[in-house]
Amino acid sequence: MEEGLLLVNDDFVILRAMDALSDRSAVVKNLSRAASNKIKVEWVIITIVISGEAECTINGKNYKVRAHDIIMSLPNYVLERQKKTGDLSVNCLCISRSLFQKNISFSSYNWDVVSFLMAHPVLSLTDMEYTCLSLYYSLVSVKIGDKDKMGYKESMRCLLKSFMCELYGVIGRYISVGSVDYSQGNNLFKGFLDILTSVYPKPRSVSFYAEKLNVTSKYLSSVCKATCGDTASVLIHKAVTKDIADLLSYSNKSIKEIMVELDFPSLSFFGKYVKKHFGVGPKEYRSRHLS
Repeated sequence: MEEGLLLVNDDFVILRAMDALSDRSAVVKNLSRAASNKIKVEWVIITIVISGEAECTINGKNYKVRAHDIIMSLPNYVLERQKKTGDLSVNCLCISRSLFQKNISFSSYNWDVVSFLMAHPVLSLTDMEYTCLSLYYSLVSVKIGDKDKMGYKESMRCLLKSFMCELYGVIGRYISVGSVDYSQGNNLFKGFLDILTSVYPKPRSVSFYAEKLNVTSKYLSSVCKATCGDTASVLIHKAVTKDIADLLSYSNKSIKEIMVELDFPSLSFFGKYVKKHFGVGPKEYRSRHLS
């Protein structure tokens, strides 16, 4: 692998001390789609500027970035670098869309954060924030070499969550939760996330949430699709499968107990649901993630 690139797996890439997004390696091409000088991001890419300065365009808006700035690029962002100084150096943590969604829970708080980042993708870090995030980045980089060690997956999962908590702290200096101005559609979407987060076990029917919000299932799905790119049904199944994955991976409950807890009608139905969404049955999924 080329110097500066460390591939953890299909979901996780580390890029070090380089102008990462200008690199044309196969790994970086998997993170984005390029058209001329523009790049459309496919992954979540978190870039910490170590030194130097650069000018770039993100979603049509120009930004100047310098040392101790952080750039948070979400999927479907369009990036274009205009110019840079010769000493530009960055660290990038690249997370696939699927891994990011698996580890970041659905909630209106997270939607406040995403809404803020859509308008403010570049933030300045305090010295303490820069030090903490850089230490997490270095720890993740070191842990890559421990892939064969017992507990590696859980360790990386915890590190990613801790890294994201630090980022929430940075964003919290700029906004207060609930301070984002929402349209009627965004308010409906936020209400849907609040219900989806608070109920357990999660009903798998869109109609349940639509009735709670006094709208039709079709309208709720259209609002979700317009707001985040996924229908209400897709978001519900993502939340349900996260609950399944957590119980299969981190609890001692039997598969039948999990099936009852999550309100599935039978073991057969539960097994088919798990296989549809994970590609394997519950027993095999559990054995893979406990190995």
